[in-house]
Amino acid sequence: MKPIPKIIFVLLCLGTSLASDAPTEIGLMDGSKIKGRVVSTTASEATVMSDLGVFRIPLEKLTLESRQAITSGSKPDVDALLKRIAELEGKVSQLQQENETLRRQAVATPTQAYRPSDGSSLTPSNSSSKATAGGSYSLSSTGKRHNSSCRYFGSGRSCGATDGIPCKICGG
Repeated sequence: MKPIPKIIFVLLCLGTSLASDAPTEIGLMDGSKIKGRVVSTTASEATVMSDLGVFRIPLEKLTLESRQAITSGSKPDVDALLKRIAELEGKVSQLQQENETLRRQAVATPTQAYRPSDGSSLTPSNSSSKATAGGSYSLSSTGKRHNSSCRYFGSGRSCGATDGIPCKICGG
């Protein structure tokens, strides 16, 4: 089965006024008929979704009655569309104001950073504070052992020279 083109899929999902809800019987010039929903129409063709798939039919291949029925029913309601645009613009401006308020609140009230009870930091510290961390090895939350020359030293708790798994960067 052929995949539905993106534009038809979008029109089907949105349920625009271009698509008729009820199946229609469309007559062709050769006498055959297609039963399906008219998804969209352009100046040159109509797109119809039937049980057999999606068809793009040139308007010149449709009977006069079918052509008139399709083209008259595909005109969108301009007033309804303008009203919907105004509603959406109102929602957009409301959301912009809410975002601005939230940004101001985030800048005005700094959040408290998490600090472990043992005084150690969750971020790597510089080498001058590494030596004062209380030992020459530290064990990170991942179970890796770091020595005092490693950039990740001090990011966990103090440990011995044989605790945990040696770090691949510093050798632990």
